[in-house]
Amino acid sequence: MNQMINKIYPLGKKASRKANNVYLNPVISNINNNFKPLYYANFLKSLDGRIATYDKKNDRLLTPSSIKNKIDFILFCQLHAQADCLVTNTHYINGLNKGYYGDILSLNDSYLDQWRDKNKIKQQKIIILSNSLSFPIDKKIEKYKERITILTTSNNKKKLSTLKNNGYTVISYAGKNISENQLNNYVIKNKFKSVYFIAGPTIVEQMISKNLLDRLYLSTSISMVGTENYDSIIRGNFLKKSIKLELIEMYMYTKIENKEKEQTLFQVFNLKGK
Repeated sequence: MNQMINKIYPLGKKASRKANNVYLNPVISNINNNFKPLYYANFLKSLDGRIATYDKKNDRLLTPSSIKNKIDFILFCQLHAQADCLVTNTHYINGLNKGYYGDILSLNDSYLDQWRDKNKIKQQKIIILSNSLSFPIDKKIEKYKERITILTTSNNKKKLSTLKNNGYTVISYAGKNISENQLNNYVIKNKFKSVYFIAGPTIVEQMISKNLLDRLYLSTSISMVGTENYDSIIRGNFLKKSIKLELIEMYMYTKIENKEKEQTLFQVFNLKGK
């Protein structure tokens, strides 16, 4: 894989880099001390702020195909490889089962597997946040059963029993929704060091609002999608005040095909107030 990407901030002697190692340095699990996990998330959006638009075929909001590209997925996989814990939710598990989401609970990449081994990153655990437990137990998640822990506020005894009888680890909490503090306490208790959110904007906004998210990786397709029915990174349900972000790195990828230029901006932000 020989695609090149240009580093535009901070400027250095070598601006052009191979895309296959852009997000592998530094090793995220080594950034914080041994007692504090590093939480990070990434989003792909259009220039007008859409991370998802209405998909008629699946009757739901999904990432528009017009903003997707191979380089963004390559960088996503690098962030995935950095994690010793993945956080997802009911919405993703249902989408995986129905086929409108791909399987991103593991990587099929020998290069990244070797990189993980070299950097002594432990096998990934998977946290599923589920208030309802309304997702099927099928072969698509069965293969991950030994790595999955489900955090839930559901008191549905039948669903709880079914999951536990099928060998899943389920931890119950009081309240309506799993809170960011409950998640944080579980992560600290289990000594995870690099926690990657692949669960959509809700939990990420919660983490930001409580000053818990460390890094945000933002991919911006230099295009406008429009439409009235869409989703964005921040909905405003939890974040009620403005916050400052520090730009750490910025890259630009340009692809020219049939005289048409396609560009994507990749930015890495540190969330201040840590």
